[in-house]
Amino acid sequence: MVHLFLAPHLDDIGLSCAGLAGRLARQGQRVIMATFCTADYEGPFALSAAAEHEHWQWQLGERPYHQRRVEDRQAANLLGAEALHLGLLDAIYRYDDAGRPLYEGKQFMGGHVHPHDWERFYPSVIDAVRQALLVAGGDAQVYCPLSIGGHVDHVIVRRAVEQMCDPARVAYYEDYPYAGRDAGALTPYLEQAGSAWRPVLIHLIEAEVDLRIAAIACYRSQLFALFGEMPGGAAAMPEHVREYIARTGGERYWKRTIQPS
Repeated sequence: MVHLFLAPHLDDIGLSCAGLAGRLARQGQRVIMATFCTADYEGPFALSAAAEHEHWQWQLGERPYHQRRVEDRQAANLLGAEALHLGLLDAIYRYDDAGRPLYEGKQFMGGHVHPHDWERFYPSVIDAVRQALLVAGGDAQVYCPLSIGGHVDHVIVRRAVEQMCDPARVAYYEDYPYAGRDAGALTPYLEQAGSAWRPVLIHLIEAEVDLRIAAIACYRSQLFALFGEMPGGAAAMPEHVREYIARTGGERYWKRTIQPS
């Protein structure tokens, strides 16, 4: 069977799904990590303050995505998966027609997608979902972000997957580390008219927990941004991951069932 893990960014599958992805690959199943936002910004506008801040955190220079793609391939190799990079731009690089950044500061968090993104960026995401599905084949199991934390790229990818895929084929993963910061974070992302949800808990053995931690560690440039404000900072990443897995009982996925009207 083919398992298609869809990631808005070049770390989301390592952060949220590496235990299951590694298990499936070791069972001889085909695992594809397809990531949407994988391209460097080529202009014509100056970098936004949000982009400059992220670049400062990553410490990879003005064209960070070459190294970020390298990190992703390292994680995919570790898990036994294929890395598919879909070539779209992160929210911090998107502008309106007048050259104004769509998102400044942390405006890309919280789920408020700019209308310009729905008009101009969303069709590209639909095309990228279509491309990933062609690579994976018509019977692939699809995994997509629940969009906990409301990063606009996660919200847009989730919407596109729901437009393009049969709900029976889709499992939603809990976006880590956002899901670990608030015990009630799940609730608003499981509220959807006409739907019922059921959890699917994947119990991880110790070696699979270690694998998830090792996969996250492949994304060296992202550790400060992701864990720097947590107790113990980036060095405490393994502790934070273990705590979250212990709290949830493993890796938890969600299936959506459309209720008859």
